[in-house]
Amino acid sequence: MPTGLHAAIQNRIDAFQDLTPVEFHGLWGHSNAQFLEGRMVGAGVIDVPSYWYSPSSRSCLGFWKFTGQSLDNDAVQETTLFTLIDDVMGELAYRAFIGTTKGKEHIGFTVNLNIKKADMAPNARRFFFEATAESVTERKVAIKCPLYDAMTGKLLLVARAVFVFTPIANIAKQTNVEDANSDRDHSPGSSDVVLSLPSARSLAADELYQLGQVMNFLPHGTINHTRGSISVDDKRLVVSLDFGKNISGPPIYVHGGILGTVLFNASALLFTKHTGISATLIDAAERDINYHRGVPLECQNAAIEATVESSGNDKVVVFATLMRNKHVYTTLKTIFTFPQSSSKL
Repeated sequence: MPTGLHAAIQNRIDAFQDLTPVEFHGLWGHSNAQFLEGRMVGAGVIDVPSYWYSPSSRSCLGFWKFTGQSLDNDAVQETTLFTLIDDVMGELAYRAFIGTTKGKEHIGFTVNLNIKKADMAPNARRFFFEATAESVTERKVAIKCPLYDAMTGKLLLVARAVFVFTPIANIAKQTNVEDANSDRDHSPGSSDVVLSLPSARSLAADELYQLGQVMNFLPHGTINHTRGSISVDDKRLVVSLDFGKNISGPPIYVHGGILGTVLFNASALLFTKHTGISATLIDAAERDINYHRGVPLECQNAAIEATVESSGNDKVVVFATLMRNKHVYTTLKTIFTFPQSSSKL
């Protein structure tokens, strides 16, 4: 275990009696095509994560340490932490599920990820998580995972996720259907990326560039936002995007954390245009992501549509949908909350 941890973190670790070191991605195998392997560990953004497993409690504990060179003086983005949480909970779900009779014949997918923010730690570089499988059924695993600043003991957020396992044989069938649909229909989604509204305008080059900077350590263009439009009066934004390489989670699919990130970035841009306040200055108190279908790697002509569902003095709720070929792939509801001492501009 690392040394110099906050006493509260050390106490949480000491409460376990049967922790066994486990290899990062030891159950999945290693590949630079995986987002964490190629884009984070391989690129030196984080050290190789240290994980431990408790069989009696079906818990996985561990640390993520970000290097100073990868971020300079920037804070670790919340979307980066969400992506890491989604990944470690997926690994724990698989570890818990392979004990079932059909475990090794299945592959797991996140179907829901809910994250509630507790606090902020802009200077944190080492994080401690404690993921626990709260329930394991024939095809479903539910997991809870609080995340802490390992050096101050501060609770930063609490994540809950549900994973569903599908027979591996069904994956090839689904992919063949998607490929066939791609040949027949190249429309980006249920709505075009040009809003037919009097108040709508095209997204400017700098706005598309901003959306294209998916995470602050990723090369620009990892996901390319090609065109879009926004209507501030109608509280809507749409944008077309193409996914690049080496961003997978499950084999052949884009990592769920990446999908949540591009949806959040679009939601944050709409929030900023709607309120006149930068989303970086406001808490995203809760995010709820639902995954309906896997997004194939190097998927082209996908579309995001974001809408302000409600807006008040204390919070703004934005709902965003990722679509392609009229199919809904992923949705995100974000609740932006204002400090009680101030009001919306």
